[in-house]
Amino acid sequence: MHDIEQSYWWFTGRQFLVKTVLERLRMNSFERGKILDVGCGTGIILKLLEDFGQAFGTELSPEAIHFLKQRDLNLVVQSDANLSIPFKDNTFLAVTCLDVVEHIDNDRSLIEEIFRVCKPGGHVIVTVPAFGFLWSTHDVALHHKRRYSKKQMLMKIRHLNWKVIKCSYYNTALFLPILTARKLQGFLLNHRPVQSDFSIKLPAWINKALSVLFLLELRGLKYLNFAFGVSLLLILQKPSEVGT
Repeated sequence: MHDIEQSYWWFTGRQFLVKTVLERLRMNSFERGKILDVGCGTGIILKLLEDFGQAFGTELSPEAIHFLKQRDLNLVVQSDANLSIPFKDNTFLAVTCLDVVEHIDNDRSLIEEIFRVCKPGGHVIVTVPAFGFLWSTHDVALHHKRRYSKKQMLMKIRHLNWKVIKCSYYNTALFLPILTARKLQGFLLNHRPVQSDFSIKLPAWINKALSVLFLLELRGLKYLNFAFGVSLLLILQKPSEVGT
């Protein structure tokens, strides 16, 4: 991840997505509050969050912590999201949890923890892989527990009374090619080594073309909700008064 997340089309697109969402929420117009990235990996998103507030992170992997220190990201707590988020209630103006929920055994518990540490009136940005029928060796290699439909994710948060600002699939333009490739993989490549799609080295021109296509789609996501896609985005707001 550390080697490719500044150039690979999917990672650069996700950075653009988070940046535009935070700008839309006018995070950069607020007094610099605290922002949390749950499962911050090697830190490319956490570095971006520093432009919007005092950025904190949680991460389990010692290898990832090593790369975080290389990026001078020191406000990181090593913790297991399967257990709890080690911060007090109502601490953060915004919380990002990007492609993490699908790794957690008790995903409902993690969602409740995110709700707990977010300030009333604060926002949460969650992304997860979409649709169980897209399951492939990519998911196995990344240690996913599941993929989600829009209905499933909305059911996970219904009891928390969050305001849903946006719930949309994305990475829609590549949905059919990816679906086709993964179905063929299941039928024809039963003995293929378990590896992530990210391990496939792309020619520079293909990576550039995919980047342009993805960025165009993400610009449209600001105004549209897509009915299908490879990933799912939720933008949520915690009620100003819990229980209202």
